[in-house]
Order: sequence, then structure tokens, then C-alpha cells
Amino acid sequence: MIKVSVIIVVRNEEKYIVECIRSIEKQFEDNNIWELLIVDGMSEDRTRELAENYLKNKKFRWKIVENPKKILASGWNIGIKLAIGKYVIRPDAHSKLCKNYIKEGVSSLKQLDEKVACVGGVLKNVGEGFWGEVIADLFSSKFGVGNSAFRTGVKKLEFTDTSVFGLYKRDIFDKVGLFNENLKRNQDIELHKRISNEGYKFVTNPNMKAKYFVRNNVKDLVKKAFSDGYWIIASSKSYIRHKIPLLFVSYLISIPIFLKFIDIEWFDLLYLLPLILYFILVLIFSLNDGKSYRKFLLFFLFPIFHISYGLGSLKALIDKLIMRMRKYFDNYFKVPIY
Repeated sequence: MIKVSVIIVVRNEEKYIVECIRSIEKQFEDNNIWELLIVDGMSEDRTRELAENYLKNKKFRWKIVENPKKILASGWNIGIKLAIGKYVIRPDAHSKLCKNYIKEGVSSLKQLDEKVACVGGVLKNVGEGFWGEVIADLFSSKFGVGNSAFRTGVKKLEFTDTSVFGLYKRDIFDKVGLFNENLKRNQDIELHKRISNEGYKFVTNPNMKAKYFVRNNVKDLVKKAFSDGYWIIASSKSYIRHKIPLLFVSYLISIPIFLKFIDIEWFDLLYLLPLILYFILVLIFSLNDGKSYRKFLLFFLFPIFHISYGLGSLKALIDKLIMRMRKYFDNYFKVPIY
């Protein structure tokens, strides 16, 4: 009997896919209690080929299917519909689950309140190369990415507002629906909001650990930050910590306007105090969270990450405003047809 369905949604991850599968395979002693579903977003590299070659002689149940829409939400929905396990887990191809991750998750769900729909773990961020190591420091910092329990860690089992690489009770999707396929990102937060609104809970278990491989260059980091920031606002589902970069960027944009039109000398300095405080915090957390030479680089990387994220959110806000204006004028100037 299949108890756990493992779903990997992947696209162009030839570098990580086999190690990810291997870490999942090590989670189970009995091959009859789990299945692996790989949903491939039409990869243009050797991702599918490498996965098939590794899996072809395995004794556990596995399947590779296509995800024509190529986005995470549609891929997870395909996997969930195919899953036959009582529990569903969705690790990232950019990750490796540490020993007993899934065993701990199943045990937690069995012991906890029936209203707990999902239990997730804690990430250890891993970077490769010069910039990868600095970016890993950034993603391990509360100042860098906020107070998400799965990034900064917990000391004991805690109820949290979301979870990472979550092990879900399969029937929760029958109750609240699947992932929103209109969202290219932020689809997990939107789903988790719906789950919470129905009275269900999330838990983070410190004994469930996973290695997450971060972006290894500044260009990819900026691209990810901008995209994440965009979809946080575009989806209209987020937590307070996600909106802080938008407020920060809005404040930065306001500085030259404010200083130009407000001619009160002492008030100029007062208005700049948040910016001064920000760079004091950047310095403190760079020294505290950076390793060796990376302390100096974090001083520049923190603002780059925060501003990129905030600019993405600002772009989404502008796009939403333009769409509302278009809709208003289309309705206002619409000529009735008799």
C-alpha cells in the first residue's frame, strides 16, 4: 500500500535532479510504501534523460510525466491528481532531504491535532563557488530574508504560518482545492492562505532538515528576487514580512522628492534617519551573519537583494493599477449597442 507520494516538479535541473532523487530514495526502507512522481516542465537540457537513466532499474513505483504549462502550480496539480498516497510531499529539485525527513513528517502528522494539514522542515542553505557562498549567508540571515521559521530555524516543534517542502495530508486538496495556475510564483503562499482560512494549521519540525542549493551568482539572485517580489503583490496573498521591501523602495524613491520640496533643514535629517538606521543594520548583520571575507560582500548584497525584491513588488503594484484603470475606462466609455 502506497503511503507517501513524492512529487518533484522540475525544469532544466540536470545539475541537481539525480542527487535530489537519491536523497529521497534514502528516506525509505520499504519500497512498497512510496511512489515518486516527476513532473517535467518540458526541460530543454538532460534533466529527463538523467532521471530516467537513474530510475530505470529501481524497484519502487515511479513515473515521469510532462507539464506543458511549464510552471510550478500546474506541475504540482498534475502530480497531486496522480498521487495515490495518504501523504503528499513536494521537495524542490534544488534540494536534498536529510536523513529521516519524511519519517519525521509522517510521525508528526500522526501525533498532532487532526487540524494540522502540513508539516515542513528547516533549510540549510548551500552555495557553490565564490558568490554562491555569500548568497547562502544572505538566505540564512533574518535580516536578509525575514523571520520565516523554515529559513532561520526553530528549537522545537512550532505552529507556523507556512512550511517548506511540506508533507501534506492528501485529502486537504480535496477540501480546499489545488494550486492556483494563474500564478507563476507565490502559489504556495496563496494555497496556504486558503488552508489556514479553513481552520487548518501548519507546523515546522526542527528535526526535518533539508539542504537547499541557492543561486550561485548575483544576476540569478536579482532575477529571483524581482520575480518573487512581483508575484507577492500580483497574487494579493502575502505576509507582512513580504511587503517590507516594497515599503523600503517606496521610501527610497520618495527621498529626492521630499528633500526638494521640503525646505526645513532639521527635518531633512529626520527624514533620512530610516536610511541611516538601515545601513547600520546592514553593517551589523553583515558582520554577524557573514563568514570570513563574506562579511564585506554581504554589506552590498543585502541592499541589492532588498531593492530588487521591492522593485518587483512596485512593478506589480503599477501593473495592477494600470489594469484597474483600463477596466474602469473600458466600462466608462463603452458605447451601448441597441
